[in-house]
Amino acid sequence: MPYLTLNDLILLIPMGLAGALFFGTIPARSKVKLNSLRIVGALIGMLGALILVEGLPMLV
Repeated sequence: MPYLTLNDLILLIPMGLAGALFFGTIPARSKVKLNSLRIVGALIGMLGALILVEGLPMLV
């Protein structure tokens, strides 16, 4: 089982930002909905990065 190190976590910030930007482009009528979409996008981006970082060594 691979261990998560600080160097692996470097990918979380850009992926979270990309998810927030991607979900922030969805049109919403209120600021609350837009901000909640950005938060959900950031969480999905970080989860994707975590899966990528943990899953890639298992494929090699």
